[in-house]
Amino acid sequence: MNTTTIPTRRFLAFATVAVLAAGVSACSSTKSSSDSTEKSQAGPVTMEFWGWAPYEKIVDQWNAAHPDSKVTFKKIPSGGKGGYTQISNAITAGKGPCLAQIEYQTIPSMLVKNTVMDITKYASADMAKYLPSAVSATSIGGKIYGVPVDVGPMVLFYRSDLFAKYGITTPPATWAEYRADAEKVTAADPSVKFGTSGPGDGNDMAALSLQTGQSWYSTQGNSWTVSIDNPGTRKVAAYWQEMKDKELVTKTGNAWDPQFDKASEENKVLTFVGASWSSGGLKSDLKDQAGKWAVAPMPTWEAGDGKSSFNGGSATSVMTGCRTPREAAQFAAFLSSDPQAVKAGIEGGLYPASKAGQDDPLLAEGDPFFGGQKVGDLYKVSAAQVPTTWTNGPTYQQVETDFTTAIGSGTYPDAVAKVQASTVAAIKQLGLSVTNG
Repeated sequence: MNTTTIPTRRFLAFATVAVLAAGVSACSSTKSSSDSTEKSQAGPVTMEFWGWAPYEKIVDQWNAAHPDSKVTFKKIPSGGKGGYTQISNAITAGKGPCLAQIEYQTIPSMLVKNTVMDITKYASADMAKYLPSAVSATSIGGKIYGVPVDVGPMVLFYRSDLFAKYGITTPPATWAEYRADAEKVTAADPSVKFGTSGPGDGNDMAALSLQTGQSWYSTQGNSWTVSIDNPGTRKVAAYWQEMKDKELVTKTGNAWDPQFDKASEENKVLTFVGASWSSGGLKSDLKDQAGKWAVAPMPTWEAGDGKSSFNGGSATSVMTGCRTPREAAQFAAFLSSDPQAVKAGIEGGLYPASKAGQDDPLLAEGDPFFGGQKVGDLYKVSAAQVPTTWTNGPTYQQVETDFTTAIGSGTYPDAVAKVQASTVAAIKQLGLSVTNG
């Protein structure tokens, strides 16, 4: 996910796990250095902030209102496309930024590398301003490692005109209804697919699995338990493999690539399940289809169970080596909760983690692309329905890479089993205690 991610629960004794991986002396020296520097700091403060979201306007707002605390924003590639490597290398070389955009699912990995700073004493008083699941996503072992910025609540995007053409009167409320509608469309025209292909990588599989309420990880003491191959994920894998085998969905493609655009332009695909930020791709790539698309809640596994999911979202973290952590945390709070900053983020395509931000008038307006529908209302409901049972692990990039490879070369169920095994092995290589769930 490019902006973003999946909610993370606080997990027990992770601080101890991070110390085992990064070294006691490194953690201790960083803390004492920050404290002493903070006490002696005087005069104007200058800080670098690295990220890939459209934060330029927010940084300008901060600088205009805080003449003694200047932030310089540096645009870098998204985390998974080299951004995190760039950040880590810079910190190792002693030239890292004071602040950085970090996706929720990557925070544990960054902590294991000792690149994010504990900002609990600066940020804890304001955490009630944000969605509980987003706060949990930035909190590890009861400590805070970032201020939530945005979330990616998932919904069903669909072509209302094609629903009418194929006699589908209401959007599918459950995955069973989704399959039944797909079979109806395929029976009418085998060249038309009800939706896009199933999960294409680890992010997609995690987002769909999160909805089941079963987590891929847990901890007990200092030991990790990996449960990627759990009943919930197996259910997701089996469902999408059946949809693929029966050719009810497209073979490849998603809602932000040329194959999807081509199929949509030819009226050959009716839906896709995606996060709120996906709407930006629709509006930019399919301008001529304004008014034909609509939004509905994400289908659920059981009728009325009220469970949705996230795909995407990030925090602003203070990075190890930052000499002004208090001021850095103040900027992070401004970015996430100042009304004008939040509005600038919304204008840039971000859906806020801030509770107050979700009530911004911009999100209450009807969206012309979606036929005047107030899609912000659906995003808000979805964001509130994400299960709080999810825990992320310390080897995110490995899981993402291994899932992408396995999905590309076999079935979804096989991919789940393979990544279960490879993840246990990867955590062992970090020198951490780990068991199969």
